[in-house]
Amino acid sequence: MDLRQLRYFLKVSELSNFRAAAEALNISQPALGAQVKNLEAELDVLLFTRHSRGVEITNAGKLLTEHARVLLERTELAIRDVRRFSGAPGGIVKIGVTPSIGRVLAPELLEVCADRHPDIEVNLTQAFSHELDRSLLGSRLDMVFSTSVINDEKFESLPLLLQKTFVVGTADALKGLQSPVSIGELENLPLAMDARDEERTHYLQDMAARKGVKLRNVRAPIHSMSIRREIVLSGNCSTIVPYALFAQEISQGLFKALEIDEVDLNRVLNLNTRTVETMMPAEHVIRQLIVELIDKHISQDDYEWTFPESPSD
Repeated sequence: MDLRQLRYFLKVSELSNFRAAAEALNISQPALGAQVKNLEAELDVLLFTRHSRGVEITNAGKLLTEHARVLLERTELAIRDVRRFSGAPGGIVKIGVTPSIGRVLAPELLEVCADRHPDIEVNLTQAFSHELDRSLLGSRLDMVFSTSVINDEKFESLPLLLQKTFVVGTADALKGLQSPVSIGELENLPLAMDARDEERTHYLQDMAARKGVKLRNVRAPIHSMSIRREIVLSGNCSTIVPYALFAQEISQGLFKALEIDEVDLNRVLNLNTRTVETMMPAEHVIRQLIVELIDKHISQDDYEWTFPESPSD
C-alpha cells in the first residue's frame, strides 16, 4: 500500500464514480481501476461495490477513508516540516481573506510580494471567517484572516487590528442620522445584509432583541457583495459592515458611513496560522509582510482600523 493508492482511493470515495475520479486525477480510468483493485487485493477486502451508476463504498472502505485522510495529512505536514530547512523562501502560500481585506489589502499584498519575493506565489481565497477557519483546520489554506481565536498545539492566532462597525448607505438613506448612531436609531432603517456573514448578522439580531429593537431585513437573502453594493447604491437599503468593505465608495462620496455606538459589535481581526514552529519559510515571510502592511495602514489612519488592545490593557 502506497500513498498514491490512498489518494486514488479517496478520490473515488469522494466522487463515487471511477470515470469522474480518473478525470479529476488526470489519469486513465483503467489505470485508476487497477490501482484500487491492487489495494483491495493487498488488504483482502472489498472497498467498493460497483453498479451501473457508479460505486458505493463498503464499511471497510469507510473505515479506510478515515485512516487514509489522517495518513496523507501527516505525510504532508512531515514534508512541509522537512522542507523548512531548504534554501531561500519559495513556493505557494495559500491565504484566506475576508471580503473587506480582499478589497483593500489583497491587491497590495500581491504586488508587494511579487516585487520583494518573486519566488513566493500567493494564492488567495475569499470567504467569511467561519468558512476560512474550516479550510485552515482542514489544511486547505495556510493562513486566514478571521475574527475567531485559535490557540492549540497546531494553530495560533496573531491579533492584527480592531475594526469598528458602521452603518453604510447613501446620504439620502441615512438622512437625519449622526455618528455615532445607536441600535435604536436603526430600527426603521431597511438593511441589506449578506446571509453568509452569519456571525455579524446573528450577533446584530441578538443585540437588537435584547434592547427591544426590531431590525428590518437583517437576514435578507443576499449572497453577493456586488449585489449588496448595488442595492445600497440604489438608496433603498443601507448595510452594516466594517468601514474597509466600502472604503472606496465612501471616499468617492457615493456612500456615507456612520459609526455604531456599540463597542460589542467591534471585532479584532486575527491572522490564524499553523504554529510558528511548524511554518515553512515562505509562510514566515508572508506573515511578516502582512503585519507590516496592516501596521502601515493603521498608522496612516486608513479604513478606521486601530491597533488591538493587549490583554493587559
